[in-house]
Amino acid sequence: MLNKMFERLGFGGLKVETVLDQTEVRPGGQITGNVVITGGAGDWGCEKLIVELQSYCQFKMTDGESVPQMIGMALVNLRPGLIASASKESFPFVIDVPLTTPVTGGATKSAMTTRLDVEMAVDPTDMDPVTILPTEQMAAVLKSVAAQGFLLHEAEASYDHRRETPVQQIFEFRPTGHHQSRIHELEVSFVTGESLIEITISVDRKIGLADSGGERNARFTIGKDQIDSEAVDAAVKDAIVALGH
Repeated sequence: MLNKMFERLGFGGLKVETVLDQTEVRPGGQITGNVVITGGAGDWGCEKLIVELQSYCQFKMTDGESVPQMIGMALVNLRPGLIASASKESFPFVIDVPLTTPVTGGATKSAMTTRLDVEMAVDPTDMDPVTILPTEQMAAVLKSVAAQGFLLHEAEASYDHRRETPVQQIFEFRPTGHHQSRIHELEVSFVTGESLIEITISVDRKIGLADSGGERNARFTIGKDQIDSEAVDAAVKDAIVALGH
C-alpha cells in the first residue's frame, strides 16, 4: 500500500517495508523489528519515520458520545535523514507495549503503523496487524470466570483523556446455566499498578431477587509477577457468589 502510494506521488520507486520480529505480544512486553527503505530514482530528505502501536478504542467525546478510533499507545521516531538514490537501509526499532494496551478480541484490534514524512509527501501510512495477548494474570482471571459458567461476549476498549487511566477495557460475559435466572451480564476489568493488579468484577442483577436488581461490584488484587491459579479461582468464585445473591 505504501509503495503504491509513493509511485502515484512520483517518488521514483522509493520503497518502505516494515518487518516485525513478532506479531503477538503481551502488555508490558516489547515489539521489535526493522523498517527497510529502498531509495528511488533520486535523493529524498526524510525528517520523520514514525513507527507507532495503535489500538481500536471507543473515543469518548466531550459531549458524552463515543466514536470508534485508532488510539496511539506508544511510538518511536527513527529520523532517517537523507535517503540516497538506489540505496537500501534498515532502521531497527523497539516499542515498549504499555500495560494499559487493550487485549485483542471482538471489536478491539491493534496494529503497528509506519508513517514516512518525506519532502513534499502527503504523510503516507502503512499498517501491520499485531495481536495483544492477555497477561498470565489476566488470562487466569478470565479463564476462571468462564469456568464458573459465563461466556465471553465482548472485550470493548474505551479512551477518555479525563480519566486517570485513559485507556480502559471491559470484558463482558453472558451467563449460562443457573446464573441466567439471577444475572443479566458480568463484566471484568483490570488496573495494573507497580506490583499489584486490581480486578473489578461487576454483575448486572435481574429484578425480582431480594432487592430491585441493578449493578454490584467486587474487587480483589493479585501480584503482578505471581500467579496462583487456586487462589484466583477462589477469589473469582467468592466474588460471583457474593454479587449474585
